[in-house]
Amino acid sequence: MGRRTPKEFRNYNAYHDRGMMKWVTAYAMDELVKGIDQNRQEALKNNPTLPQMTPEEIDIRLTEAVAFNRPVKIQVHEKDKWGRHTDAISGLFLGALSNGRLKIGDHWIQLEEIRHITVLHDDKWFHVTPFKEEVSRVEEPIIQLVDEFSQDDSWIE
Repeated sequence: MGRRTPKEFRNYNAYHDRGMMKWVTAYAMDELVKGIDQNRQEALKNNPTLPQMTPEEIDIRLTEAVAFNRPVKIQVHEKDKWGRHTDAISGLFLGALSNGRLKIGDHWIQLEEIRHITVLHDDKWFHVTPFKEEVSRVEEPIIQLVDEFSQDDSWIE
């Protein structure tokens, strides 16, 4: 019989690397390009300043949104560190509290923070075109009669 070597268990979790990060600069090119594009879009973003609405106008728009179950888009009195207006908050108007807080989608907003509110209207299904470009019509082939064809009673073998 052959000689057997003793079986030895090595704990794989006890492996320790040299303690430095490897390949820190190795990114996939697609990931890098997407990151650059996102940064460029964020830098060039410009949210226009919409006119200040009165509380009565805001109330009318919120009533319309509730009556027709429409989402709203709200610009608040808030600017980022570069002095641009922050992105608008969109969502369904879900209700209000007695202290002036409104529930828009997942956000709570104070009534005094609202600068402008817009009720969003979805397009009707019959106004939406499924194609971005006009489809060109394909010309139908012209049918021509053949004069050489004869229809007599003779049998061809």
